[in-house]
Amino acid sequence: MGVSNSRGDTAFSLDVSVRDLVEFVLRRGDLRSGPSFTSPSRALEGTRGHQKLQSSRDDHYRAEVALKWVTVRPTFTLTLRGRIDGVREGAGEIFLEEIKTVTGEWSQKPSDLHWAQLRIYGGIWNRLNPSKPLHLRLTYFHLESDTEYCFDEKKTPSFVESFLQEVLEKYLQWLDQHVARTIQRNVTIENLTFPFSKLRAGQASMLEAVRNLHFKGGAMMLEAPTGIGKTMASLFPSIKALAGEHVRQLMVVLARTPGQTVFQEALKLLEQKGARVKTLSMLAREKVCRRGNKACDPATCARREGYFDRLGEARGAAIHTSPDLLNTTVLNELGERFNICPHALSTHLAPWVDIVMGDYNYAFDPGAQLSYLFGEESPRRNRIALLVDESHNLVNRGREMHSQCIRTENWTSSVKWLQKNKPEGATLLRQLWKTMRATLNMGSSTVIRIQPTLHQAELFPAEKQTSSIQKTSEPLKIIKRVSPNEVVLEETPKSWGLLMERFLQVAEEQLKTPHLDAVHTELLELYFEIYKFLKATREQGDHHQLILKRHHRHITLHRFCMDPSREISASWKKNWSTLFFSATLSPSSFYQQLLGTSEHHSNLSLPSPFQRSQWQTIIHTGISTTYRQRAFSYSDVAQVIQITSQSKQGNYLAFFPSFEYLRQVMQRLSDLPELTGSKTVLMAQSQEMDESARSEFLKVFKQQNDYTKIGLAVMGGIFGEGIDLAGKALIGVVVVGVGLPQVCLERDLVREHFDAYGDNGFDFAYRHPGINRVMQAVGRLIRTEQDRGVAVLIDQRYSDESYHALLPDAWPKEEIESSKDLRAALQRFWNSID
Repeated sequence: MGVSNSRGDTAFSLDVSVRDLVEFVLRRGDLRSGPSFTSPSRALEGTRGHQKLQSSRDDHYRAEVALKWVTVRPTFTLTLRGRIDGVREGAGEIFLEEIKTVTGEWSQKPSDLHWAQLRIYGGIWNRLNPSKPLHLRLTYFHLESDTEYCFDEKKTPSFVESFLQEVLEKYLQWLDQHVARTIQRNVTIENLTFPFSKLRAGQASMLEAVRNLHFKGGAMMLEAPTGIGKTMASLFPSIKALAGEHVRQLMVVLARTPGQTVFQEALKLLEQKGARVKTLSMLAREKVCRRGNKACDPATCARREGYFDRLGEARGAAIHTSPDLLNTTVLNELGERFNICPHALSTHLAPWVDIVMGDYNYAFDPGAQLSYLFGEESPRRNRIALLVDESHNLVNRGREMHSQCIRTENWTSSVKWLQKNKPEGATLLRQLWKTMRATLNMGSSTVIRIQPTLHQAELFPAEKQTSSIQKTSEPLKIIKRVSPNEVVLEETPKSWGLLMERFLQVAEEQLKTPHLDAVHTELLELYFEIYKFLKATREQGDHHQLILKRHHRHITLHRFCMDPSREISASWKKNWSTLFFSATLSPSSFYQQLLGTSEHHSNLSLPSPFQRSQWQTIIHTGISTTYRQRAFSYSDVAQVIQITSQSKQGNYLAFFPSFEYLRQVMQRLSDLPELTGSKTVLMAQSQEMDESARSEFLKVFKQQNDYTKIGLAVMGGIFGEGIDLAGKALIGVVVVGVGLPQVCLERDLVREHFDAYGDNGFDFAYRHPGINRVMQAVGRLIRTEQDRGVAVLIDQRYSDESYHALLPDAWPKEEIESSKDLRAALQRFWNSID
């Protein structure tokens, strides 16, 4: 259901489908969970069932008849839309038919919601064409048995009119409250002033650019260096746009959950200035619902029983009486108060709030996108302003979201259960594993043997189906054999696809049965893992590559996304406006290409608001940190860290390209007598760190004492960006290397892909992502106008123009080649500011 200001009118314009109206007002009962299962191909099967029945009706029968009724209220108009499956107009009555398809065991009892939907169609028809009685038929078509079940009722015009009015009035009463709150919100937004008396350098330009973006629509890429105040400069004009005619809702998406805190603090400042903006913080289910410190298990959660009986009251309390920030704490309080699932509640609240805040997944992952914004039935273009924070992270996340993997290590429990209950399913999985293993073992052979005879499941009817697989040989299209454990394939062999399709058919039969509690989750996850992979292989395009890998006995079949730009742009183009913003979006051509924007979209890069005299970048080109030279660099790097940290008492962070490099240097630092005999604390990031350990690590930096603290962390990790250590909490940063991602097959495929299109593939796969990590690490240093500090970059490659040219011009730089030079450079800088 959409809300937007009507052009040239004081009222709001809203619309709702008949189905959504019925669900909102009349749905009761449980929130389905546990062993209930719906095949992802169910919608297509249902459409075909509809078409089959519709084509069997007589010549006077009209299929798919659109209906619309507009209701006018003092403050808004509501358009009620629907499409009835069939209409036959007779001399004495009007015949209206609603068709529903069913599968498996069915009670042969019509649903109250389905009757309500049909009666509302009758009510709309009566308003458009009054006077004739109505013959309402609810038809159920059982897909497996090809059987038709019909339920009929004759209703007078007054009955359907009364029914429509009763249901519609309940919805209109909710909308009266919703629009009243929206009008009140708009008044507070129109009176809202910027929360700071003085604008920072660059902030005015950013405010104006974001304001224009939301007025004109489209996309903009905005690079705003640390210190500009980009959170408020993006949020304030976006909230102001809510009171205009183009934007009805903001969506703020972030790479990491802790990033929400910064936006929530900005919203609190605006609330203190008078803004009344309802914000929903969305998190994964296991982070929202905690019962007795146990992660939420929807199969056994009592809060899902009778969920829809209590949803209306909980939704009203959340929107109209709860705090404006609906965070995890508030959602759990509502869950306790109404005995309702807080995570499910958040999804039902999303269409009614002003700001939705959550992970990138909610906007870009096809498996997690909010359906009312990005689903098949959503508008072609939403009145949504999408703010993508730290957008440089979206490239890799986009690759992950739009890659598909089948991992045999996840099969164990499902194979054991299937062997006992449905042996054919276990046989299919073993045969698939054997054929993949044989492909890795075959050496130079290009032929694989196909053993089983299997019928092909009709899960993807757009393709012509073959009747079976016979014992035969199939050419195997190998692009390259990287190692005995890594092979790149041109396509999925047909025999593998048929094995997968038959497994899906077998698994689907089992998932529909009620005796799967013990293995349901594992089998369900395996089903969708294979389904998503197989469905994706039907898509056209050359921006994916098929990789077969082995690790011990386990095998991974990976459809790897080399270029996610098409999928990313398909999502953001559904919105009115999209703002990609980060402190590091250089070079702009790199991010324009991978985020799917173009030269036709706005692109703004703002200068740093800080003085060059506040800090110094010292580039040490006398040490090689390449992979081959690392073993010879550990002691030299440790010495650079020791010299830097002893140049002035304070807190320092050193960033490394890997945990192994970090451990080796940490060991040498621990042995240095210059550090062991001084007031120096050494700390290191571990691979097992959770959010609690991360907070404890940062807390040490914020404690004031006369110790020097040296923290060792990994570039691109949890400390490489998104942390704020202002003032004396951090006075020095050391960056070891040029940040290049680890060399691997996937990165090499990215390089080859962009080379083939005439780009510099090494830049796309390695150099640009690496320098971004370096810039993010250095960006931890100067956070405010009062900060002072030094950044030391270590690597011979910085003397090469291809790397040096990528460092920002705004950085004050000095190149050195020795420890002696380093001591002198550090002394000059600290003397200049003391």
